[in-house]
Amino acid sequence: MEAHGNNIIVVTYAVYLLISVALTIWVARTLHLRGAIFLVDAFQGNAELAASVNHLLVVGFYLINIGYVSLALKTGATILTSRAAIELLSDKVGMVLLILGGMHFLNLFVFSRIRRNSQGPRRLVPPPPPVAPDAVLNLAIPR
Repeated sequence: MEAHGNNIIVVTYAVYLLISVALTIWVARTLHLRGAIFLVDAFQGNAELAASVNHLLVVGFYLINIGYVSLALKTGATILTSRAAIELLSDKVGMVLLILGGMHFLNLFVFSRIRRNSQGPRRLVPPPPPVAPDAVLNLAIPR
C-alpha cells in the first residue's frame, strides 16, 4: 500500500506543478502583452522605457509565483486514495490561483500608480483660463 501511496503523491505533485506553472505562464504573458500599451501611455510614449519596465515586472511576477508554487509543493498529508489526491490538488491549485489573482491586482495597482505619477501633479483647483475675459454676458431671465 505504501508504494501505491507514493505513486499517487508523485503524480499529484507532477499535475500540481504542470497546472501551476502553466497558469503562471499564461497570466504572465497576458500581463506582458496587455500591460505594454498601458505602460507606453504611463511613460508618455517612451516605448523603450515601457518595454524595459514591462519585462522587469514580468520577471518579478515569475520569480514570486514560481517560488510560491515551489514552496507550496510539500505536504505532510498522507495520500492513499485518488479522492485525497484530487482534494490536495484542488487546495494547492486554488491557492496558486488566489496568489496569481493577488499578483494581478498588485500589478494593476503598480501600473496605475506609475501612470498617475507620470501625468504630473493633480490639481484640486482648475487652472485659470488661458486668456482673461473681456466681456460679461448678462443673462436676464424674463418674468
